Amino acid sequence: MTEIEEIVEVIKAQEKERLTKSTYESRRCYLNQLLNTARRLEISVPCQELYDVFAADDYGSKERRFHLDHCIKLVDEYAGTCALRTNGKLYNEPVLPSREEALTALEGVSYPAISLDIGLLVVKAGWAVEHLGLTQSTIGQYKNAWMDVLRYFFISGTTSYSKHVIQAFIDEETFLYESGQVKEWKWKIRRKAAHVLVEVAETGQFVWAHIHKGVRCHDERIEEVRCRYLTLLKERNLQQSTIGLYDYVFRNALEHAGINAFDELMSLSVDDVQTMVRGFSSVSSQSSLSTLLPILRKTLEFLYQEGFGEFQMSGLVMRPFYQKGNVAAYITRQDEGKLIEQLEHESKRNKAIILLALRLGLRECDICNLALESIDWENDRICLVQEKTRKALALPLLPDVGNALMDYILEERPRRGDGYPYVFLRAQAPHIKLSGLYTTCSGLIKRAGIAPVNGTTTGTHLFRYTLVNRLLDAKVPHQVITDTLGHSSKESDKPYLSMEESMLRMCALDLSVIGKISWEEGWSNG
Repeated sequence: MTEIEEIVEVIKAQEKERLTKSTYESRRCYLNQLLNTARRLEISVPCQELYDVFAADDYGSKERRFHLDHCIKLVDEYAGTCALRTNGKLYNEPVLPSREEALTALEGVSYPAISLDIGLLVVKAGWAVEHLGLTQSTIGQYKNAWMDVLRYFFISGTTSYSKHVIQAFIDEETFLYESGQVKEWKWKIRRKAAHVLVEVAETGQFVWAHIHKGVRCHDERIEEVRCRYLTLLKERNLQQSTIGLYDYVFRNALEHAGINAFDELMSLSVDDVQTMVRGFSSVSSQSSLSTLLPILRKTLEFLYQEGFGEFQMSGLVMRPFYQKGNVAAYITRQDEGKLIEQLEHESKRNKAIILLALRLGLRECDICNLALESIDWENDRICLVQEKTRKALALPLLPDVGNALMDYILEERPRRGDGYPYVFLRAQAPHIKLSGLYTTCSGLIKRAGIAPVNGTTTGTHLFRYTLVNRLLDAKVPHQVITDTLGHSSKESDKPYLSMEESMLRMCALDLSVIGKISWEEGWSNG
């Protein structure tokens, strides 16, 4: 007797015990048909091929297809074959452990958890996001996404957590999204859910943070080199944004040079380096090149140390000379009036943010990191330590700014009971601090119909420049402007002081002498 025959006989005995006679006879007939299909195909063990052929024999009848699927489900459950339906779903969906079972199983587990059962990890991930204050619909989306990950593990033939399998799941979902087979919102929630599982497996908890589209080198051996490079950068305690910039240069340098295979990287040449520089020059501005090319030099130094290239080629990359010649952008008083009017139609949070930037000249990072304790309501001051310079800064809490802050904090700011220190929070759960303000500022400027003077910038620095313009017009001493901006060096004032147009005009050369004779020999200035 073959394995499939033994399994079917056991299932028949089980079904006979629990079904009525007429229902059992129907079930027995369909199970016998499954055996006949196996014999016809000369298949002796349960497998996907057998299930697919048997399920296709439904004669277009939904009722018959139901009975066929039920037989497959019974055999698959007993045999543990993780059979797939035609829609890619499992016949027998994975069952998550109960809360009590998970608590018992997770007791004493240390992190990072190397071989934790994926079902237990999904349950723990659910606990890890409970404190975020997500809506029930969002929690439901995460649960569905985690079930997708769980199915992927079962289909891959493993039930133990593996970061490699998680990454394969993310890569597959990214491919489906980029090829138009999956909608963007579904791809994002699945990708985020997968990252939650990775973080919980490695740390035992989850801290909300924005993630970016995952990127990898196509060649696995080049990807290993890239990972070593990123690890080296992390060991130098560089900021994540800086590491991301180095990673961007690494990947795009290889792309510009057309290096897609490990052997091509091993034979890195002078021509490849020149092609890299031309590639960056074709897609970057002069100011960007002054940042990217020094990083390219560092990248080439790393590659040489790793054994790529016959000699050290970082010296081939010259840093471009770039001198900023434009005057800082700002908005006119008339446009400022339009902006203030538009603020009355904005959220209380956006109004407070814009006034902090416009009236006090705070940087984007300092607004995002502004803490409740930084606002001294009794003395009408804002006292903080600047994120960029780590220098203390104290500014007056102007009435309109204070009122806007008070309105937001009392009426609109999401309530958190854990003493979360930051003023400006996401409107949607999880209610954590804002990570950036560009979208807020640029959207407001567009809605207000404002056209900046001397440029097209639309970030928070536009409001900082505007404050300097107003102070210069009011003949405020430069030292006061330096203190207001929180600069640690007067050199930092130069881009701002370029807006002092009346003083610049006094420095301009008189061109009236051009063409006049100034030497006895008859030479002219023309």
